[in-house]
Amino acid sequence: MGTPKSRAERSIALLAPDPVTRSGIEPMRTGSAERVGGNGWSGLRRELLRKRIHIATAVVPAAVWFLPRSASLLLLVAGVVLAFAVELARRRVRWVRYRFLRGTRVMLRDHERRRFAGATHMALAYLLAAVLFPRVVAVTAMLYNALGDAAGAVVGRRWGRRRTSWGKSWEGAGAVLAVNLAIGAAMPDISPIAVVMGGIGAAALEFLPLPLDDNLRITLGGGLALWLGTMLG
Repeated sequence: MGTPKSRAERSIALLAPDPVTRSGIEPMRTGSAERVGGNGWSGLRRELLRKRIHIATAVVPAAVWFLPRSASLLLLVAGVVLAFAVELARRRVRWVRYRFLRGTRVMLRDHERRRFAGATHMALAYLLAAVLFPRVVAVTAMLYNALGDAAGAVVGRRWGRRRTSWGKSWEGAGAVLAVNLAIGAAMPDISPIAVVMGGIGAAALEFLPLPLDDNLRITLGGGLALWLGTMLG
């Protein structure tokens, strides 16, 4: 049984980069699934932090709704360029990689430490939605991702009891669907059939264990289902 570390030793250990951080890859942690990086963050608290940022991205569809199309597209392109610049820098520059992982390790999922972060996929998805879809469809699809996905994650973590083999909860899926339907119903010029098709489509794409990043499939797949619904309705 080791001797307790002094306060100075603990401080040095905290500040010193560990080998996996210097290499830019952080290993899977052992122990309880409700602990992240040894910092005492529960799975729920981690998800709340992630989804608080997720919800904050609702300012993007608000900007797309109120700004002229050219201005909103310019902002979205700038966001994508910035996101990819950060991704490139953290792969090529050691100190950027170290700072990035130190600052985001609580929020990042394991695969995001090795591949693109969810924020990068989100920036790309929002840009593509604004380019491909009519404004009302693009904004609604972005809100599916910003609010519906966040609701499902929090409800699933906190109250989820009935789970699938891939870890999703039916309670969380119900929350996603309810929020998506409410978003669609609140938007102007969207028919009831489009509200239902878009809400169910985005919820299903969030729920199913598909390989594509969920920010892309919820925003673009949900937007496509909604757009098809507007054609029918």
